[in-house]
Amino acid sequence: MTLSLPIILVLGLLAGLTPFAIDAYLPSIPTIANSLNTDISLIQLTLSIYLLVFALFQLVFGPISDAIGRRKVVVGGLIIFSLGSFLCALSQHYETLLIGRAIQAFGGAAVAVCVPALVKDGMSINQFAKTMSLVMLVMALAPLAAPIIGGAILILFDWHYIFVFLGLLALVAVVLFLRTIPETLPVHNRTAFALGNALRNYGVLLKNRTVMGYIVASAFYFGGMMSFITGASFVYIELYDVDPAYFGFLVGINVLSMMLAATINSRYVEKLGTEVLCKYAIYIPITAAFIMIVLSFFSHPPLWLIILSSVMYMGPMGILGSGFMAGALNHAGNHNGSVTALAGTSRFAFGALGGTTISILHNGTFVPMLGTIAMCGILAFIILKVTVRYAQPIANP
Repeated sequence: MTLSLPIILVLGLLAGLTPFAIDAYLPSIPTIANSLNTDISLIQLTLSIYLLVFALFQLVFGPISDAIGRRKVVVGGLIIFSLGSFLCALSQHYETLLIGRAIQAFGGAAVAVCVPALVKDGMSINQFAKTMSLVMLVMALAPLAAPIIGGAILILFDWHYIFVFLGLLALVAVVLFLRTIPETLPVHNRTAFALGNALRNYGVLLKNRTVMGYIVASAFYFGGMMSFITGASFVYIELYDVDPAYFGFLVGINVLSMMLAATINSRYVEKLGTEVLCKYAIYIPITAAFIMIVLSFFSHPPLWLIILSSVMYMGPMGILGSGFMAGALNHAGNHNGSVTALAGTSRFAFGALGGTTISILHNGTFVPMLGTIAMCGILAFIILKVTVRYAQPIANP
């Protein structure tokens, strides 16, 4: 696959589908609850259902894509996602909405697990890291744009049309994908799919301390990010009286910092190597972690310091996100789909764990958020350093 701007944009659209599915309907949750005459906590559960199904079924679709190729899985996933979206749009009852969200997530998992795998097929590890950085630049626009688009649709129409938009977006993605991106997994590199074979592949990966080191480090780092997303609205709005109208802009600084890091990564990764960039980039979130620990001992530290430390923690994702995945794939042989599935499931599982930890430790202060992020950052740093130092020999392609 020869890289071009259309390919990067289409890959970014595929990678951004789930952020769109999560963020576009967030502004409408209270409206949906009123419309369906349902408690708002049940509507919030539709988000949890999406994340749960999305995480689990990546484990299934990874080996399937290794067996039948990437294009069939991506196209099938996009069609299923679209059908789930239209079911949500037609729902008049909570149960229908819940089923529609589960179907959406089922399709979204098929798409998400294939993006890193089809990028890695036939590319060197540094080319992969560069490409994924460019994809992340496009994908990062999704969490910025999705709430705005969702809010605009809610004002102009009603909440049902948010899901119509998501369904149409998936269908557009099918057309663009088929016209732009070829099959990247040659037949001779495919592995026959069977439950036993899939489980054996996962067993091989779980025993590979280098692959799992990169995956677990990535999962802890992602868990810290989800801890921020879970706790930021309470800390910024409730504790520091930030106007809700400005909250999105403050959170958007983190996204912009990720985009800056991804730009740096795409420019220098082929020259310096993804290992070198990750080696130095990881010191930024670990520094942020120690700043957060210090801030936790103050009763009311300046908000700008909390913002700065969150930017320092989340910004390097533009380098580390592709770097962690590149490290795992570089030691995984031909199991690209299985690796991306295992990594995706681990990230979302640890992300859910980070958010749950914030909820359990909630005490009306900023300490649970800062403490959880700091702990995730420290563990990610330690695991990455140990993994790099004791890395196993690179698996044969």
